[in-house]
Amino acid sequence: MSRAVMYDEVGAPEALHVSEVVDAAPGPGQVAVRIRAAGVNPYDAKVRSGFIPLKTAFPRRIGSDLAGTVEAVGEGAAYADGTPIEVGDEVAGSGPGSIAERTLAKSSALVRRPENVPVEVAGSLWVAGLTAVSCVTTVPVGPDDTLLVGGASGAVGMVVCQLAVATGARVIGTGSRANAELIRSLGAEPVEYGDGAGDRVAAHGTITAVIDCHGRDALDIGISRGVPTERMTAIAAYAALDELGVPNVERAARTPENFAMLLDRIASGELAFPVAQTFPLGDIVAAFTAVESSHAPGKIVVIP
Repeated sequence: MSRAVMYDEVGAPEALHVSEVVDAAPGPGQVAVRIRAAGVNPYDAKVRSGFIPLKTAFPRRIGSDLAGTVEAVGEGAAYADGTPIEVGDEVAGSGPGSIAERTLAKSSALVRRPENVPVEVAGSLWVAGLTAVSCVTTVPVGPDDTLLVGGASGAVGMVVCQLAVATGARVIGTGSRANAELIRSLGAEPVEYGDGAGDRVAAHGTITAVIDCHGRDALDIGISRGVPTERMTAIAAYAALDELGVPNVERAARTPENFAMLLDRIASGELAFPVAQTFPLGDIVAAFTAVESSHAPGKIVVIP
């Protein structure tokens, strides 16, 4: 038996509770991971609240980001390069119901965790990091581009800024005044969001691409500045994508190889991915409350 965060009905963070669950053995291609860190994502909150409906029966587990230690290995479980996964391996990646002490994950969603990448960083990277890679795959940029990133101080936005800067693109990032220095540290030019943001962006000159990592404000600025719709995308402006004819973020780039690339960049110091706060499993309501309210830039992570 081990403990896992569960909920019996959709609702507020208070719907979450910690329960004892039976530890299942991994099947073919599966790995049992003893969780050392699990990120909490806005997507998790939207599922728990019912904003994103699921057909999964209650009670449900929650979470997907993880880092931990391999505890048991199913038949044929191997990394993407074909190397067999072994008990005791330190891994990071994704697995269903990861906000727990233990979960089963597909071997195809795990990579080795570099020794110098902290577990709380590796354990909160999969969703945000691969969403960012998908964004810059959907809207590729280079030295001739000026990219507007909406919500540049969020977890996805921070990675998007750094990936874009690494291509030689000029990056303008929107965020609060309090986060201006953080955005600047990513290599981007900060612009305060809110009323008048369009004029403030215009003062920085022509923009050629838009990636909105918060809502739709950056998309609307892009439309007003004549950016072609095929050079824009967004991760949370669900209705606006159809309304404006903007392509959705593609998913093919969400691979273990790209995840390993992100971890390697963090390990080498090329990529910053801050953790804002960590919570024990028993403080799961507080962890989700932090995700759903204003907090310091960086990820919220549960340490079981």
